[in-house]
Amino acid sequence: MNAVKQRAKNGVIWSAFERFSVQGVQFVISVILARLLSPSDFGVVALVLVVLNILQTVNETGFGASLMQKLDRDELDFSSVFVLNIILGLFLYGILYVLAPGISRFFKLPQLTHLTRIIGLNLIITSFVVVQKTKLLIEVDFKTLAKASFVSAIISGCIGIFCAYRGLGVMSLVLQALASNGLNTLLIWCFVKWRPKLQFSYIRFVGLFNYAYKLILAHLIDNVFREVYSVVIGKVYSPVQLGYFNRAKSFEQLSSNNITTIVQRVSVPILCESQKNNQRMEMVLTKFVASTALIVYPLLFGLAVLAKPLISVLLTDKWMPAAWMLQILCPVGFFYVISAFNRNVFNATGRTDWALKSEMIRKIISVAIIIIAIYWGFTALICSQLLIAIIEFFVDIHYTRKQIGVTLFQQLKSVSNVFAASLTMAVIIWITIRFFDTYLVKLFVGFFVGAVSYFVICYLFNIEDVRIYVKKIFNR
Repeated sequence: MNAVKQRAKNGVIWSAFERFSVQGVQFVISVILARLLSPSDFGVVALVLVVLNILQTVNETGFGASLMQKLDRDELDFSSVFVLNIILGLFLYGILYVLAPGISRFFKLPQLTHLTRIIGLNLIITSFVVVQKTKLLIEVDFKTLAKASFVSAIISGCIGIFCAYRGLGVMSLVLQALASNGLNTLLIWCFVKWRPKLQFSYIRFVGLFNYAYKLILAHLIDNVFREVYSVVIGKVYSPVQLGYFNRAKSFEQLSSNNITTIVQRVSVPILCESQKNNQRMEMVLTKFVASTALIVYPLLFGLAVLAKPLISVLLTDKWMPAAWMLQILCPVGFFYVISAFNRNVFNATGRTDWALKSEMIRKIISVAIIIIAIYWGFTALICSQLLIAIIEFFVDIHYTRKQIGVTLFQQLKSVSNVFAASLTMAVIIWITIRFFDTYLVKLFVGFFVGAVSYFVICYLFNIEDVRIYVKKIFNR
């Protein structure tokens, strides 16, 4: 058990370094690009990424997860998946190339054909590195991932900024995305010593496929739904409003999705190792959820209270319409933290049939909500994300209880103290910043007061054993 804890600890540390360093660099770069480019430029790229992200799910999700879940995997399994991924990457790019003119006509933006075909090359580039990344995840080796991601983020970011400064507009965002994936793939090939043997076993493929296809379909449905908002906003409203939404969503995801991913990637192999012990899986699940909420919840509450100062200071007032969207999207992250870890249980137990079934239930309900929201207008469409997050949360909890027995009350109890501390911190920030006038002062005072008050609350009530960690730090 101690060995598992040490692996989890090391994995979280390096996963955190990778995500925080990379996201920190990308955040700074996105702020610079937002000042150089227009909301419309970001909206156009969001439309380009709609189909790309959906197709990328097919090649990056299922077979890597099937390798991770299969405890008796060998070199023939890895090589078979590698060959399959290359074929899939080429095939998917061919589909995107053919669809590009239709995408352009649908959104009535002629430049989308050219942009889609260029950025679509990422489908081929990333197919060369899926197996290598899976091997690193199995070994909980986030140190290597961190090195590759950090270097590629810096270099590709500089390329994007240079292109934007030279007046390339939306093309600077496309070239940045290509450079990021290209460099990341190259570096991982240099760091990971494994090389494919170009062998393919149909029998092994069938075994992996029986696990993977349901998971691929589940993630495919989820990704299609995630892109629905971009499609609807871009089609029914405008690329400018999509640009505002895209920026607001990126701030929320920086605090919830990205930080959750740090811990989530570590939890998957550890949950898989506990797949025959429901009690241990329950303990691992609730511990990961609570530990992640300890960081994510105060950030989301802080973002909601400081949304206007943050947008004004970092992105300038031309992006201010994104502030109210950010305030609505922040509560979505509260439910996402729990839902994300619950969905990992499907991978660990092998019940990908339930994963697909739950995904279909969630999305049927969600599509109905979106259709109704469109009728009521743009604000209602943004607000619908919160309602959908709540519904998905209850569906995920239901299937987790069926698999390993953990209840809704147990999971809510695991984050209740963190939620209360974060809410108290948000009230303190809100009261404090009312005494200041300028957004710059509000932002810095709010950040300082929030950080100090949250730490004091957690320490006084020893939330998630904070006192123990503080003592260890001082002892070192």
